[in-house]
Order: sequence, then C-alpha cells, then structure tokens
Amino acid sequence: MKCENVIRNVIENECEDYYLGMVDLSQVDNALIEKYGSLITEYPRAISIGVTLPYLIPDKLSVNKKQPYDITNCQLKVITSHLSSLLEDYGYRALSMPKAREMIDGPPISFHEEVANLANLGKIEKNLLVTPEVGSRVNWGTILTNAHL
Repeated sequence: MKCENVIRNVIENECEDYYLGMVDLSQVDNALIEKYGSLITEYPRAISIGVTLPYLIPDKLSVNKKQPYDITNCQLKVITSHLSSLLEDYGYRALSMPKAREMIDGPPISFHEEVANLANLGKIEKNLLVTPEVGSRVNWGTILTNAHL
C-alpha cells in the first residue's frame, strides 16, 4: 500500500487546502505524549491532518464565529473515520482521536496541535500551533495507528 498516496486521495476528496504529517510517537520525548503512554504503546504512530479554515468576510465572521470550525470539524470527522477504516482493512489498528472540548485546567495546547507540531507541520507559539502558510487558521485531527508509515 502506498500509504501516503492513499491518505492524500482520501483527504483531497473532502477538501482542497490541507496539511498532512506523520510521526512515530514512541520515539518522541514530550510531556503531553507521555500522558497518553498506554495508548501510545498500542498505537505508536500518528497521522496528523490539518484542514485550513475558510476565510469569511468580516461581517459574516462577526455573526457566526463558529461556522468555519463546524465546517472543518465535519471534514476532519469524515476524513479520519475513512482513513481509520482503510487502515483497519489493511490489517492495522487505527483510532481516530475525537475533538475534545477545552478544559479550564487542561493543557494550553491540544493533543492534535501537539501531534501536528511533532510532525513538523507548524511551531507552537503562544499556546497555538502556527503554520508558515496560514498561521493558526487550521483545524487539526489525529489518527493513532500501529501501521508502518
């Protein structure tokens, strides 16, 4: 299986502007990742997918600030579910990580952003993952797997 090509085809059926990165989490020394130790043991590699948030004209943005996130959350759910199923069809284990609501006492950066950072898709600045191309206007999703990527 040409893994990256298959993954890109799935993503491109859902969106045009995206980020894709892969990382072996078992080789990473990171406090947030260590928090998920038992999960990482079972699923040592991650696929990070970022969907660029659509730009809205300022008038529409002030009316509905959540709309771009809702759109990209739906795209990410479809993409990660499809890819997880494909990986399982090839005999691997795969877990699509759900989006989590921010917790007041939780870490300032999400698991998805941390994985994207580890996959070299952007840099963490002021508790946000920032990409060189569009800054922080990206919504992230993650698939954990035991597939050799």
